[in-house]
Amino acid sequence: RIPAAFNGFRIAQISDLHNAVFGEDNAELLQILSECEPNIIVITGDLVDAEHTDIDVALDFAKEAVQIADTYYVTGNHEASLSQYDELKAELENTGVVVLEDKAMQLEYNGDDITLIGDMFGEVPAMVDTKLRGLIGDKDNYTILLSHRPELFEAYVNCGVDLVFSGHAHGGPVSYTHLTLP
Repeated sequence: RIPAAFNGFRIAQISDLHNAVFGEDNAELLQILSECEPNIIVITGDLVDAEHTDIDVALDFAKEAVQIADTYYVTGNHEASLSQYDELKAELENTGVVVLEDKAMQLEYNGDDITLIGDMFGEVPAMVDTKLRGLIGDKDNYTILLSHRPELFEAYVNCGVDLVFSGHAHGGPVSYTHLTLP
């Protein structure tokens, strides 16, 4: 179902950094991201650690990430419990990060588009099905969901989501997806 125009489209995922730093000012992590030459970067939550929050570390990373590729972000459980979340969200948006909170958008590439959806952490799981069905809209469009909740994967499948990038695995994992047609 991947549109032919997206053949070779590269997505780099960052999740669950919890304010971790890899190299001075995250230079090592940013170097890896840059070498992947992603078309987009998706951040699937927990940029900060609610117990030891350092918003500046998260924002410094985001400022550099957007220089590599368009960057999209969804909240994790640590941000959802953060009293400074509104400040973090505003600053992420000021750096050029697209914050997707229960939103869908069209991502255009080579004359075609796919639907990119962001899930807001904290929604009642029973409401996820209804919410996602409303956000998906055109069922013929290829749909990518950014979420921090892998435990709801079955609901995502039932709603017709084609590809899910999920967080909640700790320690700063990095994944890379290169969309390729069979």
